Amino acid sequence: MRRTLSKDENAVTHVIEFTIALTVFVLLVQAFTSSMNYRIGIDSDNNDERVVMAREVLSELTGSEGKIGNATNWEDFEFGVGTIQLKDGATVGLLNSNGELDKDKCAALQKFPYTQLRRELEVTQHLKIEVRTLVPDESVCLWGGDSSNSTISVKSEKYMLYNDGTTVLPAILTVTIFEGKNPSSKIYMTEIMYNPTNNGNQYEWIEVYNPNPFAIYITSWAIEDLGDSDLIVSDDDDTLTIPGNKAGILTTSPTVFTETYVDYTYVFSVEDTAIGNGLGNSETITLSRGNYAESFSYTTSDGANGNGKSLTRSCYNCETWNEAVTSPGTV
Repeated sequence: MRRTLSKDENAVTHVIEFTIALTVFVLLVQAFTSSMNYRIGIDSDNNDERVVMAREVLSELTGSEGKIGNATNWEDFEFGVGTIQLKDGATVGLLNSNGELDKDKCAALQKFPYTQLRRELEVTQHLKIEVRTLVPDESVCLWGGDSSNSTISVKSEKYMLYNDGTTVLPAILTVTIFEGKNPSSKIYMTEIMYNPTNNGNQYEWIEVYNPNPFAIYITSWAIEDLGDSDLIVSDDDDTLTIPGNKAGILTTSPTVFTETYVDYTYVFSVEDTAIGNGLGNSETITLSRGNYAESFSYTTSDGANGNGKSLTRSCYNCETWNEAVTSPGTV
């Protein structure tokens, strides 16, 4: 005979079933939470490391005027060039003697290649440094990689005064440590003197521009025409770089260039007595490194044929070139 449960017994049964279900749910939640806590613990450790790095970089940048040896004007030196070099243990402080962020010191960050400054600041991940004035809202100093597409990043910020040489403005210095890819390191041809009024290959030159917010090693690049290819070389085994947002000049004789055109810091020699085989009146010039190459073709119909002018690009990566008054180093 089948017995029918009473209402009280039914209630007890439901309570037992609910308790069992709740217990199973709690166990599952605990297991899931333990797993998540383990993963979050790893991420937290990594993030803690980023936080520490960001704070330490911010502390060094705002802790002093910086120095190389006993010289606090480290911003006047070049990376890898000369007896005193930026790569030789520089303390990269950004302050002037009044404790304000200094325009020239901020700009000098762009003399450092990307990897080198990270090493100098003991940063093992990707790094971005930016100074932004509050009024007007404007980025006045930028160095490093692009963190905009990074999924993981940590910022350390400090409000300070920024001295632009004439005015002191409220600003914020931001140090960002992030995960990401190495930034692009392309450079571009922007001005060509192919038929100078002075005869001779030593008077020919090509301007190349570095649009990146950090220095690029120029000795790893080659320049070629239809007849020959040349590497860019250095004297005395110097490490040659073009700072961020600056132009460099390629020529066979830096001395002739500075005497004829302008005394400019970033003038580099090619390894031969001519650029390529000597720039002809109808030519294709290629700037390359590794798998990257950029070419430009011209004829005398494009202008700048022995009249003292040059062929100049409308913008550093535009396709349009025009005859213009020479302006080497002023992209």
